[in-house]
Amino acid sequence: MTPSHRTAPRDRAEATAGRTARSPTAATQRRSTQEIRERHALPRSKAPGFSAGGQSRTFHLLLPPDSFTGPRPLLFAFHGTTETGPKFIARAKLADFAAKGFIVVAPDAAGNGTFWPVWDAMRAPGTESAPNADVELFDRLLSCTAAHYAVDKNRVFATGHSAGGIFTNRLLRSRSKILAGGIVGSGVFDFTASDAKGPLDPMLVVVTWGGDNDTYRGTTPNGVSVPAFSFVEQASLASKFYAAEANIAHARCRGDNLGHAWLPLNDWFIDLLLSRPKGTPVSSLSLPSLPAGSKAACSAAPYELAPLPAMTCAPTTRAGCMESCQLFADCAVENRTVGPSLQAELSKVGFTQTSCAGCVQRCQAGATTQADAAALACFATKQNAATCGPGIEGATPLFQAINECCKGRSGSNLCVDLCTTLNGNSVAKAFFPTCQQIVP
Repeated sequence: MTPSHRTAPRDRAEATAGRTARSPTAATQRRSTQEIRERHALPRSKAPGFSAGGQSRTFHLLLPPDSFTGPRPLLFAFHGTTETGPKFIARAKLADFAAKGFIVVAPDAAGNGTFWPVWDAMRAPGTESAPNADVELFDRLLSCTAAHYAVDKNRVFATGHSAGGIFTNRLLRSRSKILAGGIVGSGVFDFTASDAKGPLDPMLVVVTWGGDNDTYRGTTPNGVSVPAFSFVEQASLASKFYAAEANIAHARCRGDNLGHAWLPLNDWFIDLLLSRPKGTPVSSLSLPSLPAGSKAACSAAPYELAPLPAMTCAPTTRAGCMESCQLFADCAVENRTVGPSLQAELSKVGFTQTSCAGCVQRCQAGATTQADAAALACFATKQNAATCGPGIEGATPLFQAINECCKGRSGSNLCVDLCTTLNGNSVAKAFFPTCQQIVP
C-alpha cells in the first residue's frame, strides 16, 4: 500500500506517536481543508496488485495535514451505488475529516453484492458465514494502513451512504470488536447480520437519513433498475436495533426532507466521533448541539415509526383467493419498505393504497385450473401461519409463500400472472427464484 500522493514512513510515524497532537487554529483549519481538497481532489492510492478475497481491488486515501502528529483516527468510507471512492469523497466532503486529523480510506466496490450488486452487505439467512470479499477487503486495508501510518487503534470508524450505508451496517454488526463506531447514511438494515452471536462490543453508532422523502431511484452499473426505495423504515429498524444493544451509544439524525442525501453535518459528526474512542462508557453519551441553521434533528432516542393502516380483504367464493390477497396486503402493501418498491406490481395485481378488492376480483376471475386450486390451498395455509412485519425481512412470509406455492406450477394462471408481474421488477427478481423457473 504505497499512496501516490504522499507517503509517511513508518519510522517517522512511530517517532511522533508519543507526542501530543497539535490542533490547527480555525484559520489554519480552513486553509488545511482547502489544501486537502486541492491536493487530493481525486486521491488515487490504487496500489497495483492489492488483493483481497481473491480479487484485485482499488482504494483511495486522504491524509491529514502535517500539523497533526501522533496516532491518527481512521475513517473507512464506502460509496453509493453509482459512485466510486473519489466521488463519495467529493459528495460527502470527506476532506473535512482529513482536515481535522483523520486518515480517510475510501475503497471502490467490485459488485460483490447479491441482493444489491454493489457491496456484499446483505445475505440470505444461513449464508452469513460464507466468505465475504468486501469484509476481507476491510480487514486487509486496516492492517495495511496501520502498517504504513500511525493509526489510533481506539478510533477506527466506518461510514457510508446508500449502498455504502448498507455495508456500514454489515461491518458494525460483524467487526464491533475492532470498530469504535460508525455513521450509517441511508443504509438498508435488513439482512446485514453477521454470523457472530451475542451482543455487539462497545461502539458509537449514528443512524442518519434524509427525512420522509429519503427515496432512491436509479439503475446499478449492471442494469438493475429501482423504481423507488424508501430508506425511512430501514432507518427506524437500524435505530431501534442499535438503541436496544446494551453496549452501543446510539444517536440518530433525520434530515429536514433533504431526500436521499448525506447529511451536511460533518463538523458535528467529527466532534462526536473524536469524543468517543473505543471503550467509552455508553452512559456518558451526551449529544452536542447542532450548529445553528442545521437542516436536521438529532436524538439519542430510538426512531419509532407508526405502522401503516391495516387492510382487510373480503371473503371470496373461490377458496384461497382472500388468503392469497391478504398475504400480499399484510406483507407488502402495509410494508413501508417493500410497498414502495413493488408499487407498480401491486397495482397491476389489483391493489390500491386502501383496498385489495381488485386483487380478489382478479383471483376470482383468473384462478380456474387445478394447478390454481393447489396453489391457492398452499397460499391459504401460508397466510394462516404468517407473521408479517416491517422491512424486507418482515415480508419474508410472502417471498416464501410465492416460491413454495408456485414451484413447478406453470399451469397455474395465478402463479404465471404473479410471476410475470414480479419478473418485471429487476430488484424483486432476486427474492422470487421460482418465478424465473415457471416464467423464464
